[in-house]
Amino acid sequence: MLFLKIAIAAVAIYFVVNSIDLNKTKELILNANPGWLLVALVLFNASKILSAFRLNYFFKSLGLDLEPVYNLKLYYVGMLYNQFLPGGIGGDGYKVYLLKKKFNTPMKGLITATLLDRLSGGVALGFLMLLLAILGTGHEVVGGFNWLLWPGVILAFPVYYLLVHYLFPKYKTFRSITSIQAIGVQGLQVAAAYFILLALGVDGSFIDYFTLFLLSSIAALLPISAPGGIGVREYVMTIGAPLLLLDQNSAVALTGLFYLISLFSAGFGLFFNRSFKIEKGDIEN
Repeated sequence: MLFLKIAIAAVAIYFVVNSIDLNKTKELILNANPGWLLVALVLFNASKILSAFRLNYFFKSLGLDLEPVYNLKLYYVGMLYNQFLPGGIGGDGYKVYLLKKKFNTPMKGLITATLLDRLSGGVALGFLMLLLAILGTGHEVVGGFNWLLWPGVILAFPVYYLLVHYLFPKYKTFRSITSIQAIGVQGLQVAAAYFILLALGVDGSFIDYFTLFLLSSIAALLPISAPGGIGVREYVMTIGAPLLLLDQNSAVALTGLFYLISLFSAGFGLFFNRSFKIEKGDIEN
């Protein structure tokens, strides 16, 4: 399976490299405004901090109330593992392992909480993408099927709420706050994308860039995605940019810089992982 993911990423990168002006894309990245990139870095990490708080609410449903600093360190260590292990499961698995070992919480509950956290993020991601497609020109690409975008926007959260209510009732207490946080997380990442576009000198069609950016983020969540979504994100941007009349080089540079920012941010997990200790007092029941 890992070989397949690497092969798909390699084919995707090969397609991207042969479809864009590589020198132009490289020039865009190297000449990006560092000030705007710094703002994007801050916003990206703000999204991850909010995401860590969201995950803690799911853990609270299991009787865990992790101390905020411990929870944040654990989240960044998970980010680090997600960058290098396939599908982003490595980081989640490591967090589950540590919490099971430290607090003897049932494995099934920890796995369910982690998966629901991912699901809530995916619902928010899809909701925002569809909404932006309606507001921008994305709806024109699907032609006569554009009416399907509205049911997706309207039903996304109600379906999620019903799913949690009937299949995972233990976690329904915090479904509203975690849904709001999920929107906030994706909103902060869209804001980070906005400042990356400013750094690249893009001065228009922002909604369409955001729509495509969110679509590439959804693609990166697929099981076929290599660690960090590398290759898959750029492939989506490459084939989607012409459909939305966007500059391919800027679109690929956007995801390239976003990946570098996420990789740099995950590096903080190196410091936390090295000093990670399982101590009493890291949890409040």
